[in-house]
Amino acid sequence: MARKQFDLIVFDWDGTLMDSTSTIVKCIQAAARDLGLPVPRDEVASQVIGLGLQEAMQAVLPDVEAKHHARMVERYRHHYLSRDHELTL
Repeated sequence: MARKQFDLIVFDWDGTLMDSTSTIVKCIQAAARDLGLPVPRDEVASQVIGLGLQEAMQAVLPDVEAKHHARMVERYRHHYLSRDHELTL
Protein backbone atom coordinates (compact mmCIF):
# COMPACT_ATOMS: atom_id res chain seq x y z
CA MET A 1 0.00 0.00 0.00
CA ALA A 2 1.34 3.42 -0.96
CA ARG A 3 2.13 5.81 1.84
CA LYS A 4 0.26 9.15 1.87
CA GLN A 5 2.54 12.09 1.23
CA PHE A 6 0.20 14.64 2.76
CA ASP A 7 -2.27 14.66 5.62
CA LEU A 8 -3.84 17.93 4.56
CA ILE A 9 -3.86 20.16 1.51
CA VAL A 10 -5.04 23.75 1.92
CA PHE A 11 -5.99 26.06 -0.93
CA ASP A 12 -6.20 29.83 -0.59
CA TRP A 13 -9.32 30.11 -2.70
CA ASP A 14 -10.66 33.65 -2.61
CA GLY A 15 -8.27 36.22 -3.96
CA THR A 16 -5.88 33.57 -5.23
CA LEU A 17 -7.66 30.98 -7.36
CA MET A 18 -10.80 33.08 -7.68
CA ASP A 19 -11.23 36.84 -7.48
CA SER A 20 -14.52 37.92 -5.95
CA THR A 21 -13.60 41.58 -5.48
CA SER A 22 -15.90 43.03 -8.14
CA THR A 23 -18.82 40.85 -7.03
CA ILE A 24 -18.37 41.87 -3.39
CA VAL A 25 -18.19 45.56 -4.34
CA LYS A 26 -21.31 45.32 -6.52
CA CYS A 27 -23.22 43.53 -3.75
CA ILE A 28 -22.28 46.13 -1.12
CA GLN A 29 -23.39 48.88 -3.48
CA ALA A 30 -26.64 47.07 -4.35
CA ALA A 31 -27.42 46.60 -0.66
CA ALA A 32 -26.97 50.32 -0.02
CA ARG A 33 -29.20 51.17 -3.00
CA ASP A 34 -31.88 48.77 -1.74
CA LEU A 35 -32.04 50.67 1.54
CA GLY A 36 -31.82 54.16 0.06
CA LEU A 37 -28.44 54.72 1.69
CA PRO A 38 -25.39 56.44 0.19
CA VAL A 39 -23.71 54.07 -2.26
CA PRO A 40 -20.02 53.66 -1.42
CA ARG A 41 -17.47 54.16 -4.20
CA ASP A 42 -15.70 51.08 -5.55
CA GLU A 43 -12.49 52.00 -3.73
CA VAL A 44 -14.25 52.28 -0.37
CA ALA A 45 -16.23 49.06 -0.79
CA SER A 46 -13.17 47.08 -1.84
CA GLN A 47 -11.17 48.18 1.22
CA VAL A 48 -13.40 46.22 3.61
CA ILE A 49 -12.85 42.83 2.01
CA GLY A 50 -11.65 40.44 4.68
CA LEU A 51 -13.58 42.05 7.53
CA GLY A 52 -16.64 40.46 9.08
CA LEU A 53 -19.84 41.60 7.37
CA GLN A 54 -21.12 43.75 10.24
CA GLU A 55 -17.74 45.45 10.63
CA ALA A 56 -17.49 45.91 6.86
CA MET A 57 -20.87 47.63 6.66
CA GLN A 58 -19.94 49.92 9.54
CA ALA A 59 -16.71 50.82 7.74
CA VAL A 60 -18.31 51.58 4.35
CA LEU A 61 -21.19 53.55 5.90
CA PRO A 62 -19.82 55.04 9.13
CA ASP A 63 -22.27 57.95 9.15
CA VAL A 64 -25.52 55.97 9.03
CA GLU A 65 -27.44 54.75 12.05
CA ALA A 66 -26.28 51.41 13.45
CA LYS A 67 -29.69 49.83 12.78
CA HIS A 68 -28.98 50.07 9.05
CA HIS A 69 -25.81 47.99 9.27
CA ALA A 70 -27.71 44.79 10.10
CA ARG A 71 -30.07 45.43 7.17
CA MET A 72 -27.04 46.05 4.95
CA VAL A 73 -25.66 42.64 5.93
CA GLU A 74 -28.99 41.02 5.09
CA ARG A 75 -29.25 42.72 1.70
CA TYR A 76 -25.58 42.04 0.93
CA ARG A 77 -26.10 38.31 1.55
CA HIS A 78 -29.17 38.33 -0.68
CA HIS A 79 -27.25 39.91 -3.55
CA TYR A 80 -24.11 37.81 -3.05
CA LEU A 81 -26.02 34.53 -3.07
CA SER A 82 -27.89 35.57 -6.20
CA ARG A 83 -24.60 36.33 -7.96
CA ASP A 84 -22.40 33.47 -6.81
CA HIS A 85 -22.68 31.91 -10.28
CA GLU A 86 -20.70 34.90 -11.61
CA LEU A 87 -17.62 33.89 -9.60
CA THR A 88 -15.15 32.17 -11.86
CA LEU A 89 -11.59 30.98 -11.70
